Amino acid sequence: RELKGDEDFPEEEEPSFPLDKVKFVNNDDIMKAALERDQAKFHHILSYRMFKAFVCRDMESALKFADLHFEHFLTGALGLRYATIYNVFYEALIVFYFMRQTGEERYWVRGESALHNIREWSVHSDWNFKNKLLLLEAEMHYTQKDFDKAALCYEASIRAAQEHQFLHEEAIASELAGIFFLERGLHQKSQSFFEHSIKCYEKWGASVVAKRIEDSIRNEFGSDCMRPEPTDDLRLVYIDTPGEHDSKKRQLDN
Repeated sequence: RELKGDEDFPEEEEPSFPLDKVKFVNNDDIMKAALERDQAKFHHILSYRMFKAFVCRDMESALKFADLHFEHFLTGALGLRYATIYNVFYEALIVFYFMRQTGEERYWVRGESALHNIREWSVHSDWNFKNKLLLLEAEMHYTQKDFDKAALCYEASIRAAQEHQFLHEEAIASELAGIFFLERGLHQKSQSFFEHSIKCYEKWGASVVAKRIEDSIRNEFGSDCMRPEPTDDLRLVYIDTPGEHDSKKRQLDN
């Protein structure tokens, strides 16, 4: 099921296998809880928590959930080797971030592995994977300090998400581009990307996430920084590849 926004963050709804009630003392506790309950449900809730933590920029929690998924589902610790496109995609975004923060090689290895999977899958469905692949390549180049390539890939990822109608991924790519340009000292360009991300999240229905970004912009740029009437389209210089504007049939890999 594709996530749709704030309705996927229900505060009042108690899942039948609540991760919040599992004490994160060590991974053995999580393993035992998963083995005693429904493993598929465990995977579903773990994936949901990882996504929610990431879009809320609670990166420590996002890494915690990514690590649990990596150990228990990708390494076969539960007798399973199971992942979805979204697990691999968010895994890469999370570990590239922590590679930049810590310099630990293990995060780079995991990021490269996830990027390799997305690259292989994109051969079978350019429609579904192009924007994801470009965003992961942007994060990879950013991590390698190849800033020119990173900038081009961020902008190309946003363009692909727009064309292929992945609104929430357009929002994510725009926020990550905003963070990238802010850290490069390009404040005006950064603000434009943040504002575009807000507009996409609001259109998607994730008003809580949009408010978080709006608050962070005001903290960074001042309370009067928000433009009253943002344009519908983000004015960017994009990469044009041969055949990029040809008509494409949307491929659904469900």
